Amino acid sequence: MWRAVIIEDERKIIQIMRGIAIWEELGIEVVGDAQDGQAGLALIMAEQPDIVITDIYMPVMNGLAMIEQLRERQFAGKIIVLSGYSDFEYARQALRLQVDDYLNKPISLTTMKEVLSKSIAELETVMNEQQQNERLKEKLMVYEPYVQRKWMNYVVTGTRDAGIGDIEEVNRKFSAWDYKGHLVIVIEMVRTERISKLSMVDHNLFYFALSNIIEEIAAEGWPKSELVELYSHHCALLLHVSGEGDGAEAEAKAIKLAERIAHAVYSFLKIEIVAGIGGMKCQWREIAASTEEAFNAIYFKNRRLSKEHKVFALPESFDKEQYQLYQELKQGIYPFKMYQELSEAVAHAQIDQAIAIIQRFIIQQDGINKIPIAYIRHFCSELWGLITHALSQAGIDQEQRQTNDENYAAIEALTTAKEMEMWLIGKLQQIGEQFHANANVKHLQAVEFIIQYVHENYEKELTLTEIADEIGMSRSYLSHIFKKTTDDTFNSYLTKVRMEKAKALIMEGKHLIYEVADKVGYKNVPYFSTLFKKYTGMNPTQLFETYNSAFSSNIENNRTSPSYPAN
Repeated sequence: MWRAVIIEDERKIIQIMRGIAIWEELGIEVVGDAQDGQAGLALIMAEQPDIVITDIYMPVMNGLAMIEQLRERQFAGKIIVLSGYSDFEYARQALRLQVDDYLNKPISLTTMKEVLSKSIAELETVMNEQQQNERLKEKLMVYEPYVQRKWMNYVVTGTRDAGIGDIEEVNRKFSAWDYKGHLVIVIEMVRTERISKLSMVDHNLFYFALSNIIEEIAAEGWPKSELVELYSHHCALLLHVSGEGDGAEAEAKAIKLAERIAHAVYSFLKIEIVAGIGGMKCQWREIAASTEEAFNAIYFKNRRLSKEHKVFALPESFDKEQYQLYQELKQGIYPFKMYQELSEAVAHAQIDQAIAIIQRFIIQQDGINKIPIAYIRHFCSELWGLITHALSQAGIDQEQRQTNDENYAAIEALTTAKEMEMWLIGKLQQIGEQFHANANVKHLQAVEFIIQYVHENYEKELTLTEIADEIGMSRSYLSHIFKKTTDDTFNSYLTKVRMEKAKALIMEGKHLIYEVADKVGYKNVPYFSTLFKKYTGMNPTQLFETYNSAFSSNIENNRTSPSYPAN
């Protein structure tokens, strides 16, 4: 309901104005009145009304002086001047003060209603814009951490997707980094027998605990750092170098940090990690190369930097055979970049795309058949771990598949790169077939839960993120299957449910409009009315009047129809 005050020096006029029926008809409550400008100013600042109706000529402080002080204090409500004087100078001053209407007394109720209706319409427009801005701010606050993670993931891996937005924006953001250099520590949670037997829930808990330990130790030893989650059981710690110094000094400091992390992780979680340290880079666009070096340091394990812990870096120089192997692994594409793309494709159940990524990578590896089979098996094991982890993260059931022991035994039996490729593709095809066979049932169960949840809780503040947490699925995946199953977005469906509930309540005729709005989850009545009109083609009051008119007419017809005896 809108709020108004009346500032008028004649008490009789105040009483007359308070008694008119327009207020209730337009949904306005008169919350106070005053008989001079000074008292009026105090009243307005205390009540913060939406509409001020004021006279000009009043004792102590006239209306124009009061309005001027209101403008200085940034009062945002509507100001309507009702004056008994038609003096041009008064009107000119009022216009200078940007009053919303200037009316000469006496005025008709029709004119008064038109002026107030116009003010309310303008207030609703402003309120809707403010609400849209607030919702936009809220969305930005909700999605900012997500976008930030996407940006950091792009910087660390070089893998870009739609989630990071405009590349120029990213460039502006990270080009402003005032650091002398950057280097990456890649941390791998070793797949021991204990880890292999963990359920996915326990695995995720371990990963969460691992991340907390890393962030806590990094905050102490290297405050200017950021942890980035990667695929499967890997993460990357991006370290920024602010002061002057060479790469060797930064590497020495990074080694000590990695050792502290490895020690803490084993002490608290009894989990062994392997850390790879990449070289220092001067530009943010080179950070992905540091990540590549860190991954390859873990992969080769031929330059150990710590006696007690498994911390590695690439050797300062390769022998010819080693260097050739390293080059064959690269061939213009970072393996970890492929890992990231594959993980995202599997997580979104894009099986054909996942197969294409593997085939594309194998084709690009011209010298892959020269790579020792031990490396091939290790590579295949990494990919399979990534695939199973991505499926679990997406909430896709894996109970019907082979056990991990059987799968890793099959990997150990591989003898060529071609066998690895065919095995992986075969596994992905099986996953695809099973996914399509079970997807409809699983999707239907998830969508049915959402629908039931919405119908039972439509009056509350609902978000898809909360529901996703409730059923243990990722928000993006849940949004995807809901849209695919219902051909509607979650927010659109929620609005439809609320509007249908509102229609039913209005047609009951037992509730005022603001009560209906509150019962279906809207605290702001004008916003509710706008949505309702957009959905039904008429505002709530029109629906009420139309329904009651039709209902009364139907009763009257029934009374007079020869088919029904009159009482």
